Amino acid sequence: MEEKIEIKKRLTGEVIFSASIDCEPGALPSVKLGLAVRLAIKSRANLGGADLSRANLNGADLGGADLRGADLGGANLSSANLRGAYLSGADLSRANLGGADLGGANLYGANLYGANLSRAYLSRANLSGADLSGANLGGANLRGADLGGADLSRANLGGADLRGANLRGAYLSGAYLVDGGQRSDGYRFVGWVKDSILQIRAGCRNFSIDEARAHWLATRAGTPLGDETICILDHIEAVAKIRKLI
Repeated sequence: MEEKIEIKKRLTGEVIFSASIDCEPGALPSVKLGLAVRLAIKSRANLGGADLSRANLNGADLGGADLRGADLGGANLSSANLRGAYLSGADLSRANLGGADLGGANLYGANLYGANLSRAYLSRANLSGADLSGANLGGANLRGADLGGADLSRANLGGADLRGANLRGAYLSGAYLVDGGQRSDGYRFVGWVKDSILQIRAGCRNFSIDEARAHWLATRAGTPLGDETICILDHIEAVAKIRKLI
């Protein structure tokens, strides 16, 4: 059954793309909108600021798409390809992005409150200033991601890979991370768990807790900075045990 579906701006209601889709009788509006979005992307339409809330885009190829400022709240983007997509300022609150590929995507200032990002690939994604409060990032690949200034309060980061991630200025209250604070020379220490092993992120360095101790004992033993570092590591480990992260 052929039907005409219009994609509109979220704020003005202006029609920015019109698609004729073939769908089963009684298909849900979310499915119809998802089919229209696929056609729009195939036609290289600019969907910046579009109202795509609750669209069913499971497994869709949206690589490199311009979705800046779009409303994707509650959308199903599980296993979707969003590699290199432009999603700065987009509303992805409570969206399902489980297993999605967001490698290198620009999510600066995006709203990902309560979003499901479990097992998502976010390597080198720009998440600076993003709202990830309450998000599920369990098992996500965040290697080299920019999380500077992001709100990670109450986020689930169990099993996430944070190697090389920038957490400077991130808000970590209630997250599955242990903030060790800033060393006197400006390095910030963060503990996280991968494969049941406590990991330490300090500046650009990534170690297991045992490797971290060995490194700083070998390079800073007997110095005030070395003593300070061991205190920070002991604190992170103790808090991780109290929280039953390890």
